[in-house]
Amino acid sequence: MTRARFTAAVLSSISILCAAGGCAPAGSERAAVNGTVTVDGAPLPNGLIEFFPVDPRKGQPGGAAVENGRYAVSAEKGLFAGDYQVRIRADRPTGKRVWDGMGDEKWPASKKNYVAVTESYSPPRYNDRTTLTATIERGKVNEYNYDLRLDKK
Repeated sequence: MTRARFTAAVLSSISILCAAGGCAPAGSERAAVNGTVTVDGAPLPNGLIEFFPVDPRKGQPGGAAVENGRYAVSAEKGLFAGDYQVRIRADRPTGKRVWDGMGDEKWPASKKNYVAVTESYSPPRYNDRTTLTATIERGKVNEYNYDLRLDKK
């Protein structure tokens, strides 16, 4: 799956789940959040940052693409006040390309659509088993900067 498709799928899923579940608390105000994401001190070229409420009854998930180390969520699409777990996903191209599975597999390679293969390189402590947090306050632009440290082998 390409990075753009992955990002679109994640953000679409979050929007659909929240719209269907009505997870916005009544009378709440959204707040903007922005900041930087670096990896060992260098800007993260491309990635995804997601905010998941610690108490799902008090808000909805939100997120943004990280590009050149920066991300921003506007107040209009922002987060509700509260405590959040933060997940950051960083992917990089492998240099390989694979058929996207669309069309007839018997078609010659020249008629098939190939997409770039990416690999995740952010450790689980920043995504699936995150240790990152944020407290969003209403009525202000919240800024959170994260410096991810990769495990050295």
